[in-house]
Amino acid sequence: MALITIIGAGTGISDGVARLFGKKGYTIALIARTEDKLQAQVQKLANEGITATYAVADVADENSLKTALFKIRDAFGHADMILYNAAAVSVKDILEQDWAIISTQFNVNVGGAFHLAKLVLPFCLKENKGKIFFTGGGFALGGDPQWTSLSIGKAGLRNLVQALAKKAEGTHVHIAQLTVCGYVNPQDAKYSPDKIAEQYWRLFEQKAGEFENEVIY
Repeated sequence: MALITIIGAGTGISDGVARLFGKKGYTIALIARTEDKLQAQVQKLANEGITATYAVADVADENSLKTALFKIRDAFGHADMILYNAAAVSVKDILEQDWAIISTQFNVNVGGAFHLAKLVLPFCLKENKGKIFFTGGGFALGGDPQWTSLSIGKAGLRNLVQALAKKAEGTHVHIAQLTVCGYVNPQDAKYSPDKIAEQYWRLFEQKAGEFENEVIY
């Protein structure tokens, strides 16, 4: 079965990716923490003729993420692509921010991505196939005094994905990140979820030998 798994499902980028890939015939598996929101998104996709399912997980908890991924795998098989789109945000002046919040959110912004790689990449390397993509952000290229936790998180994620890409270099395993350098807005000509989803489709279609590991968008 053709399957796309999206970790960090919600109303923004993940919804755009789900709808684009779903309309191209892929079954969509959604992972997030809040079950009622997942159920609503699955129903919304179903209304558009897209087959979707979900599993609940806290991505900061490795065992929770593992349980969700294995639940989907056991029911639908291995995913053709996994997108890590989870993020935690706290908008607060840097001098008023608490390190406890930054570190807790780092466990989502980077820790969950690390857990995903540890769970999935060994199998991909063994089978010499697979696509694991990550949603990065422009704050990785320069910090912001109001978005400190996200800035640090996206910088850490960018570094992690670069390391993972080097680990998979020379194989048919595609590790990539889309570094989105703008605010996601359905009305924006460039940064709408639909336009961003098109960038993921372009990456998805790339073959070994032409893989891009990062798109600065």
